[in-house]
Amino acid sequence: MTPRLLFVCPDISEPSGGLKQIYRQVDILNSYGYTALVVHQKQGFSPQWFDHETPTTYHYLLHAELNNQPASKPQWYVKLREAQFSKNDLIIQDTDILIFPEVYGPRITEVFSSNFKVIYNQGCYQALQEFPIDVSAKKVPYNHPKVLASLVNSDDAMGYMHYLFPKHPTFKIRHSIDTNQFQSATHKKKQILYMSRKNHADIKLVLQMNSLRGNLAHWELIDIDHFTHADVSKAMQESSIFLSSNLDEGFGLPAIEAIASGCIVIGYPGKGGKEYFKEDFTMAIPEKNILLFAKKLEEVIKQIEKNPNYWNSQTDLGRNFVAKNYNEMLEKLDMEVAWNFILEKYNENIDA
Repeated sequence: MTPRLLFVCPDISEPSGGLKQIYRQVDILNSYGYTALVVHQKQGFSPQWFDHETPTTYHYLLHAELNNQPASKPQWYVKLREAQFSKNDLIIQDTDILIFPEVYGPRITEVFSSNFKVIYNQGCYQALQEFPIDVSAKKVPYNHPKVLASLVNSDDAMGYMHYLFPKHPTFKIRHSIDTNQFQSATHKKKQILYMSRKNHADIKLVLQMNSLRGNLAHWELIDIDHFTHADVSKAMQESSIFLSSNLDEGFGLPAIEAIASGCIVIGYPGKGGKEYFKEDFTMAIPEKNILLFAKKLEEVIKQIEKNPNYWNSQTDLGRNFVAKNYNEMLEKLDMEVAWNFILEKYNENIDA
């Protein structure tokens, strides 16, 4: 049998690469003929910062249990709130497969315990944050019989999972970067992009150091943190430099989108980004090496001011690398392999 695939997704209004990738997974699975749905909490919630026609449904109680909501309220209030908000909840069937983000940790196997599950682990370094220091292998969802597999997004995450859970089926789903949307303008502006929610203190210090040395006088600094997806691609297309402040990232989309957009990318690869932070077309900085980060930014600024086209051949290499290694064909191939395995394992368990 072919079950419904229910992707549990938090109600996040602000731009979030992880949320957008959940929507992407659902869209591709539906294009293959599966019945896949995004499951939000509040009726009518829909992210407004990117365009989509993704099928969405709602389950207040599922999310309330995952988030322990509202734990501090009296029981009568909890029951009243549940009755008010859950009356139109999707009816989850025992045959449905539930796909959870890794951040829900121990609660993944606690909710709807009779259902089979998959973990979409986009942030492997956050996967254990809800567990105690002396966590037992028996307590983690990755070793639970109802968890069929995990999906990750980088070679680094694959290594992490194989080290901790060697018997647990894990599949890498390569992200596809739309190089038609993320492309380079013919003439780049003197703009430096960064994302303040990612390790803001380091970025602030790197920029302050360059300001003190008089390097930013003719440059515009743009924080893309709250930009829509369309605005991000436009800013990257026009800008010369992107500062990457990733640390413990499963993959890190903005930096590779900047590479595809012909930006000079300087900064931290952030674990998962090591696979695309190639020295031929990026300037990787060891994590927390603020001084080197500031010096490399100064070097690039001065080079651009002497010759705006000095880095063109490298950015062309970067765009070609992204187009070859992170395209829709490879993404769909990865998904086909992963979901063929998952559904085969699911049917074996159902028939047993």
